[in-house]
Amino acid sequence: MEGAEKPEKHKTYVDPRGPAVAVAFIGLFVVATILSKPSTPESTLPWTLDPTGEMTSVKGYFMLYAMTIPAKEILNVVLQFLGTWVFRFKRMDEGGDGPVKKLEVLEFHDLCYLALNTMVEFLGLNYILAFLLSTSVVYPLRNFCLFSGPFAFVMIMVINDIIYYPFHAVAHKRSLYPLCHKQHHRQFLPFRGYADAANQHPIEQTYGFCIFILSMWITSKTLGLHASSAWFATLSWAILNICNHLAFDTRIHLPVPYPALPRDHNMHHRFPTCNYSTLSSMMDRFNGTYREYVPLGPKKVKLDPNAPLGSSPISAEEPVALVTRPE
Repeated sequence: MEGAEKPEKHKTYVDPRGPAVAVAFIGLFVVATILSKPSTPESTLPWTLDPTGEMTSVKGYFMLYAMTIPAKEILNVVLQFLGTWVFRFKRMDEGGDGPVKKLEVLEFHDLCYLALNTMVEFLGLNYILAFLLSTSVVYPLRNFCLFSGPFAFVMIMVINDIIYYPFHAVAHKRSLYPLCHKQHHRQFLPFRGYADAANQHPIEQTYGFCIFILSMWITSKTLGLHASSAWFATLSWAILNICNHLAFDTRIHLPVPYPALPRDHNMHHRFPTCNYSTLSSMMDRFNGTYREYVPLGPKKVKLDPNAPLGSSPISAEEPVALVTRPE
């Protein structure tokens, strides 16, 4: 209609403290890289960029980095296709008719974080690869047994969650939350998969990789670690992190005590003071922070005793499962 005002495009508020800390963190890494030497005489890059010491070509290094970007997107598309068309999983971001605060469109600063984290993830994968190629991991088939194989796989995942839990819980403390973790919780109903998983602060990406590598190292020193378990654990860890940020309500989980499901992490994004663990709910149950999944439902109704005759006595309240903003 002519003369009608167009609705103003809504943009969410960006707390400047998060980006400032990210810039400072990247600056420290750049300084450390400038001061670092190659890990081997054959390597052409500082050990901070190439901990394996296997890269002899700078061009080849950045070509590998460029290849990882579409590879992750292809994996995400495959998981979306399987969930939508093959298994036809029920979605967790549909069904409610109440106000659902969902980050439908990624804004400029979200894209900046995602672009930055493509490099952070590539560096993290290099450090995982350096560990997988180290003497902590055994490759001969004769070294495979119940302890270095299946038990080691389970132990990696359990230790990862035990260490990750306090980091995640502390990240939600009011004084620290705006500095780092707030960016990841801009999404209240994850549905994109990789993009929602990687939309986080580089500090979080960094300590996430460090915790996973530490979990493998502890396992290798206690049970022993066969390469098959280490590689499979790495792949499972990466895929499940994406699945936790898809909208599919699946029962796929790890063979660990009190396994976590994608619905558990969905609840964490909606109610940020619960379900801090990602692979197992063991630590949440132990610390009293576990919360059962509640689907997005229709609005509650109640009878209005003051409704005039001839009108509907039903009045709507808030939805059953509100999406709440973290403190």
